[in-house]
Amino acid sequence: MSRIWRGRPPVRPLWPYSAPRSPVRPYTTAPTAPSPDPSTKSLILRLPHCSVYRYGEAPPKPPLFSDVDWSIREGEAWAVVGTASGGKADLLEVLLGHHRILPPPPDGPFPFLLHLPPARQDAPHSIAHVSFATRPKSLGGGFYDYSARYGAVREEDRLTLKESLVREAERAGAGVGEREVKEMAGKLDLERLLELPLVALSNGQTRRASVLRKLLTRPELLLLDEPLTGLDPQHRASLLSLLQALHAQRSPRILLALRPQDPLPSWITHVCLVSAPHVRTGPATEFREELERHHVRAVAAGVSEEEVRRRRREGGEVLVDMQGVNIAYHERKVLKDITWTIRAGEQWHLQGANGSGKTTLLSVLTGDHPQSYVQRHLQLFGKPRRKHATIALQQNIGFVSPELYNAFPRRLGAGALSGRDAVGTGFECTFSYRPRTAAQEAVIDGLVQALAPPSWADGDVLSRPFAALNPGEQTLCLLMRALVNKPPLLALDEVFSGMDDEMVARARAFLREYVREGGQAVVWVSHWEEEMPWEWEKGEVRRIRLQDGAAVIS
Repeated sequence: MSRIWRGRPPVRPLWPYSAPRSPVRPYTTAPTAPSPDPSTKSLILRLPHCSVYRYGEAPPKPPLFSDVDWSIREGEAWAVVGTASGGKADLLEVLLGHHRILPPPPDGPFPFLLHLPPARQDAPHSIAHVSFATRPKSLGGGFYDYSARYGAVREEDRLTLKESLVREAERAGAGVGEREVKEMAGKLDLERLLELPLVALSNGQTRRASVLRKLLTRPELLLLDEPLTGLDPQHRASLLSLLQALHAQRSPRILLALRPQDPLPSWITHVCLVSAPHVRTGPATEFREELERHHVRAVAAGVSEEEVRRRRREGGEVLVDMQGVNIAYHERKVLKDITWTIRAGEQWHLQGANGSGKTTLLSVLTGDHPQSYVQRHLQLFGKPRRKHATIALQQNIGFVSPELYNAFPRRLGAGALSGRDAVGTGFECTFSYRPRTAAQEAVIDGLVQALAPPSWADGDVLSRPFAALNPGEQTLCLLMRALVNKPPLLALDEVFSGMDDEMVARARAFLREYVREGGQAVVWVSHWEEEMPWEWEKGEVRRIRLQDGAAVIS
């Protein structure tokens, strides 16, 4: 099972009550173990009144979690709910064997595995994990060029979706046939994309492909961390419907991990609410009212309707003027005759289903796409795209996206960027350390004061390595990086991914005020319309919707 490490070196997982050099693999019984207790056959998970410590730590050091009493039985459908900084990711890592459980559960944390054939009792093959919070481990800690996907496909990037699915299944010892691949791909609306290179998939398509890849390895239990982020409403609904059906068939059993602000699927029967070091568990009915309160967002006072009408009437400086923009790869047309003008002070919501061309359109807007140079009419900040040096152009655009998040360097040790260094790279739009002036430090301090959650008050979080921050904190750093240079245009794609509801509320309120005072234009991309800082009903937002590469503006 491939694993995604959250910004720190991987720790070899050990069976909690084995000796440090035990050859026994995690969550596996020894060959001489007695026959399992028949009463545990329906017990999927059991953590009985235990505490959890990082490896190498023990009392009197404080535990990650204390007095955890959690059981999952066959037929129950569970969701782990918690914030990015509240321990949700740590609790999932407990289930993956990355932390020490004291006292250790007598039959291991997954008693039902003991009743499976010997080959399936090995947790790394039977317990699968998909996290959408960080980039694949194979990318290492350095920066990589996320814009390469828009150019000619390199030989090493020619691996197709279908080939990657088959390879993953073979590595897990679960050989799959072409018919099974196509059938499962169809259920996730990916069948038509099977022959495409992986690098050509959109963010939402890549997320669905990650779920498909793990499903084809035939795990007994699949842990999905924030699977709805980045999916359009149609695919959110279809994915949840598929997961419900698979869970009912135990093929595989599903354990969801969600943010508090995410809607709780109707088929979830039980909730594990995480707020480290405490874990509360129980029927979903006991938690639904509490979780509903997280959906109520604190919204800053809006701009008056008269002010909106005045701005529309007067108009702002034209920042982006594209007419008849087309992007194609051989015979496949991705963008078709796009005409779009963006003025200073305007807020735009870029909409469209996964794979409709939103990311490609943003890459034209930011000048990352190689074909942006050859467009007949693409004016950016008053000049044709081809007359801009890329670095100078990007200093005018505050940009956050899943691709940038994945590409951002995450080295540890010598040469590692701190959280503050990561924010500071926004002054020159670089991806490496640059010395900062006192004035620049003051700008960073102002952003931290406005955006930092209360949990940062205990210490200087930004002095820690960027790679050691949790996913929500990393995303917040990249948002501050986009704002730090006060650019005239903001392009914010899924900017709240990984953030907890408190971070989202503060960021929404700040962005409203920041844009109102600064007059920046904003292009906003999100499938969660309720998270947008501006209100469509008040006329604060204009919409551009992509469908099959064509644009409709309203």
